[in-house]
Amino acid sequence: MNTPAAHSFVRLVPAMRALAAWLDAPATVAGRKPGGSGDAAATLRRLCADGLRCLADNADEYDRLIARPNAFAAHFAATVAMLAPAAASFAATGAHPDDGSAPAPSAAMLDDATFMLVEDMAALFRERSLRAPEDAPRHAEEALLAHFEHGGEWVPADGTTVTDWYYVRLPALVLAQLLRRAESAARAAGPCGVQPPRR
Repeated sequence: MNTPAAHSFVRLVPAMRALAAWLDAPATVAGRKPGGSGDAAATLRRLCADGLRCLADNADEYDRLIARPNAFAAHFAATVAMLAPAAASFAATGAHPDDGSAPAPSAAMLDDATFMLVEDMAALFRERSLRAPEDAPRHAEEALLAHFEHGGEWVPADGTTVTDWYYVRLPALVLAQLLRRAESAARAAGPCGVQPPRR
């Protein structure tokens, strides 16, 4: 049976676009004081919105490149699905998390979800860059990865699952998979790259 994975990015396109529009809405950053933690939240919301649009625009490619099972892709899909009804409500009524007109989630919950989505997208964007190094990163991917690597929130060897995956496990996994494929192709080609005759 050929059924798409539970976390198919193609199936998430409408929800990702609605959520990106909601994160871009002015009321999602209203009332935050410059220089405070609101600036960090606004930066993450912008990076998240841009990343969501990038994933939506390139959903087929991500479905092809991201290995399954993938905990970050599954968590990303679940978080987007959780926020999709509120994002759809925004699209229909203009409700914002900060103005009290949206039933859920609150602005603080949205900030937490945005943080988690940025972590998930960092893992997904990193995997795409490792699996297709010949493809230049898109602006949204590059900006989110630069923030992840240099923003100070995530530090190599900080003991978190996401940084361990990003810096250690994912590169090792992709390299091991590439080596297995190369060895398999070399065995299939036979000695000196010549394919054995078929009988």
